[in-house]
Amino acid sequence: MGKCVIKNVELLISIDHTGQRVYQSSRYKKIMPVVIYTDDESGAQNIDISRQRTNTSNLEWGIRCWREIIAIDTEANPNFRGINFAEQIADNPDDRDFYKYVSKQIKETIPSRIKKNYIHYGLDDPANISWLEIIRMAQCYLGTDPWLQISFCMDSTRQSVDEQVQRSMLNRYVPDGDFSKQRQGVYVYNGTIYNSKAELEAALRANGQQNVDRKDIDTVGELHGNTFQIFQKYAKVAGGHQDNVFTEALHFLRDSELYVQNNDDNIHFVAQLDGEYIEERTQDLRNEINSDRVFVGNSSEVIAWMNQIE
Repeated sequence: MGKCVIKNVELLISIDHTGQRVYQSSRYKKIMPVVIYTDDESGAQNIDISRQRTNTSNLEWGIRCWREIIAIDTEANPNFRGINFAEQIADNPDDRDFYKYVSKQIKETIPSRIKKNYIHYGLDDPANISWLEIIRMAQCYLGTDPWLQISFCMDSTRQSVDEQVQRSMLNRYVPDGDFSKQRQGVYVYNGTIYNSKAELEAALRANGQQNVDRKDIDTVGELHGNTFQIFQKYAKVAGGHQDNVFTEALHFLRDSELYVQNNDDNIHFVAQLDGEYIEERTQDLRNEINSDRVFVGNSSEVIAWMNQIE
């Protein structure tokens, strides 16, 4: 319903080293607030620092978002579910991701939090959530200390920071290589590379199987005429999802070994695994490898292995 009308407000863009809020009216963070750090030799350390710095960057976006919300002219935009930022995006294309974030906060995230405790917020029915509650929530976020504010922002663990750090390390420390994000849905399974999930599912159905229990490839690279298909994961401690990382890496390596046995080409397979938990189990994974075209190690080890390839 209608375009979004926003009142003229001062925009917060950062918090300085003393903890003071710093405002500026026209310049602010526009791009997706992911911060990648690669100065350390350790991939795990780089990932931890990148996660922390990204969360701080997310706070800047969060504060700007909440200020946008409380500045919305609700008379011109009576239905929060129909909010539209098309005009703002048209005027500032670099802000597309930011306004998608604001829209999701208004239509999904904040209403979901209110719905969870709607009686506490004085509502008889969660269907009655309105601008009043959404704006009050944004005001509460803005009014609290930054120590708490950061807990209501995007979480870096949901922004693919880990694999971006690992990929950035390859591009920085393997100077002759070129590494980029693999397109979604490329798998190696049972010795065959599949170029889409649908293609893999069809092959599984032909063999009487139903579920795809593999993860797709994260990064593809070129180095001295060789192609590298790279599976990238970070697992710091045991438990839950972290335990799955070992199984996923095991499947990847076994499937890659079968491919290498059946194909005499220039494709190499790498499991780039960082984090104390998974690095402690790397030797178990290495026991699955019999080919010089399949490798598993942490980022530092992967980089050293690639740099000796001619």
